Amino acid sequence: MDAMNANSLGDVDSDDRLYSELSRVNNELVNAQRDLVQRNVRLERAEEALRKAHGDLERQVLERTRELENTLSAFREEVRVHQKTEEKLRELSLSVLRIQDEERRRVARDLHDTVGQTLTALKITLSSLEDAVARYPQTAEFFSELNGLADQALREIRTTSYLLHPPLLDESGFAAAAAWYVDGFNKRSPIQVTLQLPEGIRLPGSVEIVLFRVLQESLTNITKHAGSTTVDVLLQLEQNVISLSVRDYGKGISAERLAAMKGSGSDVGVGIAGMRERLKELGGRLEIESDSTGTLLKASIPNHSGDCHRRSDGSV
Repeated sequence: MDAMNANSLGDVDSDDRLYSELSRVNNELVNAQRDLVQRNVRLERAEEALRKAHGDLERQVLERTRELENTLSAFREEVRVHQKTEEKLRELSLSVLRIQDEERRRVARDLHDTVGQTLTALKITLSSLEDAVARYPQTAEFFSELNGLADQALREIRTTSYLLHPPLLDESGFAAAAAWYVDGFNKRSPIQVTLQLPEGIRLPGSVEIVLFRVLQESLTNITKHAGSTTVDVLLQLEQNVISLSVRDYGKGISAERLAAMKGSGSDVGVGIAGMRERLKELGGRLEIESDSTGTLLKASIPNHSGDCHRRSDGSV
């Protein structure tokens, strides 16, 4: 009997322990379920926040994209306007250069045809008057001085007229005009220029006037700035390019100034800008190299088929 009671008590204790264990496990499951629910809630909130952030980010990206597109569109418009303005300015500059050439030609012709003829008539009148008063010896020196002044005025008028627009440029071409100009330059200047040109070559009129103006401007700049005593000028005719090189052996150009001259800013200088515009109109280019040994300026123009031709005497 006692043994049966002991077994019954043992069974009760075992059931109590099992119930307690099941209760503990159940509580853990309830707690785990509650934690899972809370985590799901937090996850849903995080997903919602992420969706909102993603939506905000997309909206910001779209807004920024529109801003960038508007900015890019405005920039493109500014570039277009700037390019159009530059083109207009280039056309205006070329028009001014053409007008200058035509005005130089007109003034040169007027000086030769009017002032030159007037001075010639003055010399004839002086000569006649000198014969009329020859019996007065004291007037001989006076008339000799007047004739000398008239001769000097004629030479200066002729030189000025030719410098404005040498007739040789139209009559015989660049080679003859360049030879005449360099010969006069060597006489008027302490700088001595050596000229190398193909004999008898004729180029299109537009090319010849540009090359002559480049030669004039180059020698003027050398006189003002280079400090060189000698200059070499070379005209080369290649299959595709006509090039005029002017090299001096002076003090050279500073790196800063050379960079400005190779650019297109307002500080390039009227002479350089004019040369560049003239060459650009013909599809050419202007190159400038300089160091402590001197400066090389090279003007290049495309040599289209048939641009060059021989004179009637057969020379190149």
